[in-house]
Amino acid sequence: MLKWFGLLSVLSVLSVSSKAFDQSPFGINGLNMIHGRESPNVFEDGRKTAKVMKHAGINWARLELWWGVLEPEKGKFDWTFSDKVAELYRDQGMNGMVLLCYSSAWSGKPPADAEERALYANYVYQVVNRYKDTFHVWEIWNEPNIPTFWPKPNVGDYTLMLKEAYKAAKKADPNCVVLAASTSGPDLDFIKGIYANGGFGYLDGISIHPYSMSGGPVVQRLDKLLTMHQEYIASKGKPKSLWITEMGWTTRSPESERDQAIYLTQSYVISLANGVEKLFWFCLNDWGEKWGIIKGVDPLNPKPSYKAYQRLTRALGSPGQTASFEGYLRIPLGVACYVFRKPHERVLILWSDRLTRTVPLKGDLHGEDILGNKVDIQDGRLSVGRVPIILIGPISPIGPIGLANNPYLEKKGQNLAINGSFDILNDRGNADWWNAGRFEGSAKDGQFATVKGRRGKAVSISNSGERAAYDEGPIPVDVGRKYRLTGWIKTENATGNNQIAFYWYSGNMWTYRGEVRTENTTGTHDWTKVSVTATVPEGTTLVRPNLISENNSGVTYFDDVSLVEE
Repeated sequence: MLKWFGLLSVLSVLSVSSKAFDQSPFGINGLNMIHGRESPNVFEDGRKTAKVMKHAGINWARLELWWGVLEPEKGKFDWTFSDKVAELYRDQGMNGMVLLCYSSAWSGKPPADAEERALYANYVYQVVNRYKDTFHVWEIWNEPNIPTFWPKPNVGDYTLMLKEAYKAAKKADPNCVVLAASTSGPDLDFIKGIYANGGFGYLDGISIHPYSMSGGPVVQRLDKLLTMHQEYIASKGKPKSLWITEMGWTTRSPESERDQAIYLTQSYVISLANGVEKLFWFCLNDWGEKWGIIKGVDPLNPKPSYKAYQRLTRALGSPGQTASFEGYLRIPLGVACYVFRKPHERVLILWSDRLTRTVPLKGDLHGEDILGNKVDIQDGRLSVGRVPIILIGPISPIGPIGLANNPYLEKKGQNLAINGSFDILNDRGNADWWNAGRFEGSAKDGQFATVKGRRGKAVSISNSGERAAYDEGPIPVDVGRKYRLTGWIKTENATGNNQIAFYWYSGNMWTYRGEVRTENTTGTHDWTKVSVTATVPEGTTLVRPNLISENNSGVTYFDDVSLVEE
């Protein structure tokens, strides 16, 4: 039922998408020219980068035109650099989605008072008016929901700024598209705050940055997160398009480079199935923590993810008409099959969970996986593994296609915990998707181990101090709904607090919203089942199940954790 409602949202958004720009959904954070503006080679490098992007079928780049650079003194604009940037985009045939940020040259802080908001609005007007024939999409600020970009995040102050910026942009170009939110993480609570402060009349689309702290988009439950956002947006009346303007994974080894290619493909496919207007991958070139799909800054040294992106755009179509999402093919459990349609052919994109599975397929289909390996369909059967496969064939009967076949549609009673049995280990021999300590660096005061469990593996904490816990990656949950968290605990001379708990967080993934724990277990006990039920509080988008052992001079074991909606 959730997905049907989501489809109505998507169709409504598409019905108002007759915009005067390239409708390709494929974008990237690539031409970061303002960061290198002092370099004598910045424009030569930009032209080379644009060619590398277009070679992969990427025709949209997110770019920044910083307020403090364009208006170095109040009322005095310097267009020297930005004019050359706009010229490069025109010459290279690139589409730009422009981020309008950051603080002014004279204040060094976000525009949180009336005078500074008016000055920011003037900057927006001047930029949009000057470049309205080159750029058509404008994003108001970057990640205002975290202190990195707005020292004291306040959705009310952001919305006041948004209103002034929207009016200024529309005065300059009534046909432009204004994006708001640009949240760090899938922060639905911040988006709700924009609506509560009257901001939905001052935006054309919502942008989010759904980075993951729990592996790829399937484990992250990107499908669920996007459904939550589309349903909320649709529930508020006039449709607003949903954009992802940053999303990505880092690499550190050949195996992680392969994973990045898998995650990129899954992210785009899941996003297109959920009506996302555009997804701007982060990013093209490596910098910082190796986010890029190209190693270093060398365009001739692509990672597997670059090639995967290229195969995806070629299959689905970029630029020009992109294949439309038709639905999910009914397929054996453990396998996802997304069906896209072009005027004269179908495109199927498939992958499985951790196991390789055999899938029956009809039709004259051919293709390869996203790493470039040819695939064979023998006697109407195909082996499908973790690496996504792209198949192309004529429009002909291939089996039941429908939204109800979505493999990631959650059901009541389904265990939402990942690896709650702790039997799947990572390359360090620890329970995968569980952190020894909390993700933000705390709760590590103890000894952590993976040990023998009730039937397979379990985890233990011993000799702990005031803060010690395992926590799982974030799981999206719905405000006001009731969930039950269950697990098994075994203790040996345990003292202190030994519990399983809900830890609630906002959608920025960092802001703690409270906790609910099971009853405490101490002493020496064989495996005992414990559980706790709680309703998701307001302001919460994510929950992290926690396995807690505080001030414990003994040993506590945890196994078979489950989280279900009641």
